[in-house]
Amino acid sequence: MFIERTIPNRQADEKLVLFLRRHWLVLFGRWFFLIILAGIPVGIYFFLATYQPQILTGKITFPFLFLLTSIYYLFIWLFFFNVFIDYYLDVWIVTTKRIIDIEQRGLFNRVVAEHSLEKIQDVTGAQKGLIQTIFKFGDVFIQTAGEIQRFDFHQVKNPFEVVRIINSLLQKKEERLEQEITGKLNPVE
Repeated sequence: MFIERTIPNRQADEKLVLFLRRHWLVLFGRWFFLIILAGIPVGIYFFLATYQPQILTGKITFPFLFLLTSIYYLFIWLFFFNVFIDYYLDVWIVTTKRIIDIEQRGLFNRVVAEHSLEKIQDVTGAQKGLIQTIFKFGDVFIQTAGEIQRFDFHQVKNPFEVVRIINSLLQKKEERLEQEITGKLNPVE
């Protein structure tokens, strides 16, 4: 599986449990806003064509407006691309040994943080509002005992299922640790 090979600093016997991204509706919402912004020059064009047609036929004003509109659409395209990059490259990976938070901050800034399952103290899920409840996405908060106090998985699909899976991994880890401790205290003769 391609995703499993992309786990950073992969450890021995480590298996992928969850590979999470933001819900698709978040990407759609941001793109919808950019599409509305892209419609503004069209509205201005029809306004000028109706009330000030001489501006669109001027030898200086028309090329200037065309240049201004081109720059505007270039920035809209750049923001469109930036939203997609942020969506696609922000990932949260849960393995049998660690939780990895890979966050893209801008085009050339990436932060990777990880914690082993032993350092996790609390896992909480939250859904806020009607939209998140209907489309079943929300936030997962992971409290850790490490340098980075809290991991936030924002707007992931099925947050309560993610919490359940992480808690079951923690429980299995604790049971294995207890078995190792009791095995060392009571050696079999």
